[in-house]
Amino acid sequence: MNRRRALGTTLAAVLVAVLVAGCAEEQAPGATNVVDPGSPAPRPSPTPSLPAAPLSGKPVASATAARQAVVVPLRVTAGTSPAGLAEADLVYQEFAESESLHLTAVYQSRDAARVGPVAEIRPVDIRTVGVLHPFVGYAGGPTGFLRQFEAADLPGVTPAQRSAAFPSGQASVAALRQAAPKGGAAPTRVLDHAAPGTPLASQDVTPAGRLTVTAPGHPAQTWAYDAASSSWRGRVGKATVSVAAVVVLTMEYRTIDVRKPSPRSLPGANVYGSGAAVVVSGPSSAKAQWSKPGQKMVCNVTDTAGYQVRPQPGPAWVIYAPKTAKVSVT
Repeated sequence: MNRRRALGTTLAAVLVAVLVAGCAEEQAPGATNVVDPGSPAPRPSPTPSLPAAPLSGKPVASATAARQAVVVPLRVTAGTSPAGLAEADLVYQEFAESESLHLTAVYQSRDAARVGPVAEIRPVDIRTVGVLHPFVGYAGGPTGFLRQFEAADLPGVTPAQRSAAFPSGQASVAALRQAAPKGGAAPTRVLDHAAPGTPLASQDVTPAGRLTVTAPGHPAQTWAYDAASSSWRGRVGKATVSVAAVVVLTMEYRTIDVRKPSPRSLPGANVYGSGAAVVVSGPSSAKAQWSKPGQKMVCNVTDTAGYQVRPQPGPAWVIYAPKTAKVSVT
């Protein structure tokens, strides 16, 4: 009995093996055994989009986009080697006395270690940057100009008040930020920057490679388009400046008589009102109009159809050209 049971058990085992082998042989051609794939690979998280800097339109960190602007006026002649212009988001240019230029440099997205030569405050600074809510580093000024600055409720500091913000006689943007009162607000946007593929204007856009502005009593100022860097380059004093756009606003100039501390007469741009404009950005130019009703109002630059002109993101140079100036684009 034991041998029969053992034999039966053996035969049963052989039968099972044969059946299993038979099933294996009947597997469909090309079939494979199922393998546990394990946990799925994690998907990369999308890169968060950065906010645009309010003045340059370039992507920056959130903390940078929210910080206050710093303004420094400069006076530049043909023999001056100005410092810090490359880091400015905006520079406003007034044709001043003795063939010099009075510049209002605005810093928000980037800081310059040295900015100079620092100039006195002038009415053009006060009327231009009031809408930006900046902190101003300046080199004093005539009594009447200082009163206008105080009345405009703009915070600022001079080298005599805080020498540490003006190392070696030139302004430090980072040091001026430290000197500014806490709680400063980010500046108002003053330009409507173009998105990729957006034209400079809705109409009257023409190819451009050179812009020349010639004001009486001043040498001609020429800006040329550099296709390799997609920027406009010009000479300011002994420095070469590269910007994404040049905006020329034609306006009246008046004579300002200064009494204290020393009598003198200065030319001054009347930045309130409206007038003709020319904008170059990328390889294009557009005729436009500008309008600025008052100190706390943005200077709108619109094309001939009434839409905002849209320069490429990046630093911009704004020229206050007298009505007697010749402006040409080729």
